[in-house]
Amino acid sequence: MPLSWSRQHMIRDLIESTPAPGDRADVCIVGAGAAGILLAVELARHGRRVVMLEGGGEDIEQASQDTYRSEIAGLRHHGIHDGRFRAIGGSTTRWGGQILEFDAIDFEQRPWVEGSGWPISKRELAPYYQRAIELEGLASASLEDATVWRELGLAQPVFSNLDTFLTRWCPETNFSNLHASTLRNHPLVTVWLHANAVSPIVEGTHVRGVRCRTLQGKESTFRADRFVWCMGGIESSRFFLQPELTQMPWQRNALLGRHFQDHVVWHTWLDVTNRRKFLDVFGNVFSRGYKYQPKIRLSRSLQQRYRTLNVAAQISFESESGEIQAQIKTTAKKLLRGRVGEVTGGEIGRLVRHAPLLARQSWSYAVARRAYVPPDARIGLQIQCEQSPRTDSAIRLSNSRDSLGLCRTRLDWRISNHEVDTIRAFAKVAQDSLAGIARVSDPSLSEAPDDSIRATCDDMNHHMGGMRMSASASDGIVDLDLKLHGMDNGYVCSGAVFPTSSFSNPTHTVLALAVRLAEHIGRR
Repeated sequence: MPLSWSRQHMIRDLIESTPAPGDRADVCIVGAGAAGILLAVELARHGRRVVMLEGGGEDIEQASQDTYRSEIAGLRHHGIHDGRFRAIGGSTTRWGGQILEFDAIDFEQRPWVEGSGWPISKRELAPYYQRAIELEGLASASLEDATVWRELGLAQPVFSNLDTFLTRWCPETNFSNLHASTLRNHPLVTVWLHANAVSPIVEGTHVRGVRCRTLQGKESTFRADRFVWCMGGIESSRFFLQPELTQMPWQRNALLGRHFQDHVVWHTWLDVTNRRKFLDVFGNVFSRGYKYQPKIRLSRSLQQRYRTLNVAAQISFESESGEIQAQIKTTAKKLLRGRVGEVTGGEIGRLVRHAPLLARQSWSYAVARRAYVPPDARIGLQIQCEQSPRTDSAIRLSNSRDSLGLCRTRLDWRISNHEVDTIRAFAKVAQDSLAGIARVSDPSLSEAPDDSIRATCDDMNHHMGGMRMSASASDGIVDLDLKLHGMDNGYVCSGAVFPTSSFSNPTHTVLALAVRLAEHIGRR
């Protein structure tokens, strides 16, 4: 039966219920992942009535996941199938929760990076980055790297030509849990599950509604004054590329779906020559309930000198006991957070069997405030490189359709020589800068052919580009306020709008944009 938003709130399911015909929200958000959830929280704070449409359910369902099944036309890309999740919470139901801002240089026009330059500066995003930190559950974390190192009794590490920095990790990674109170109880927020958006209802330059369909074929239309698509980096382009929408303003721009970017990853092993000093620099830090991960990046001056993309690296630790360590840590977290009912008998048995390992982990965490690294651990260098925005790296449509009737994605991911050259340059600088504590096991990267390096690269599940932000309608798909060029009330908030990709995990910047958009809509 129809449910009126004026009488019923919280989380509803389109399979079981139907919105009342006359209901109309201030803002309709399509997608209940990280961006959609934070946007809803902020819009409710601004007094706006919000309806959120989530295509999946409260948990991952294989039938919903099948709508993401795609064709690969270019390089192999694991993240298109392994890095997207259609459920409330989106990819936050599976991610690690790593938070990092883009660098100032990422927003700048760099003469040596074709297509670089955002229409907004990092300075403009600064207050929204700060608000995003609070909404990510990191309000009490140390935001200055020097403070964290000082708490450890160590000086911040310094290397020639490499900058050291720390990333922060969300204590609660699933945003549907982090903001459960707002999603379930706020009088201005209604969430509909299994409401798969299949098409916008457009009159001229105005979006009037969104047509939704369940996998069982049930349809409903949701109406609002404004609409924001928070569907993720790939799905955003796929939705707006559908052939039934060829007359829409956004399809007049040939850039729709182009400039697809991910982070290019290349891994090598390290021979650590001074283990104690190395772990002082690169061991993960745990301080006052928060996790911090040390990383290194190529300095701004060397990026300019070598004409590289932005690039950084993290250290990987792999050991035979690694899986057991992870399982023990998961169980310990449940116990420490009072979630005893979630702990199984098998998990308790594992804790007992591996009590010595648990003791070492606990001492390292509680006393040394560092992650425990077993003596047999292999240590690797994982380089994470920005991609240059290329028009031939693109999201297109397949001829096959999913169970909702939408054309599936056909991804043509390309890695250019610019990325390969940047990885080479970084590996060489790292080899020189880390001398004294580690050396690259395989220093032959400089002689390796481009194609052999490309063949050993991987993606990072960081989907960006396709609906580029631009000041002019001829140069992109959305404007500085994330509004679709040529439309009055339709917006896109996802990594799809990024003109360039940095090396940084994209979620924090997406969320800063979401906070900024909420302020923009809240003022209108």
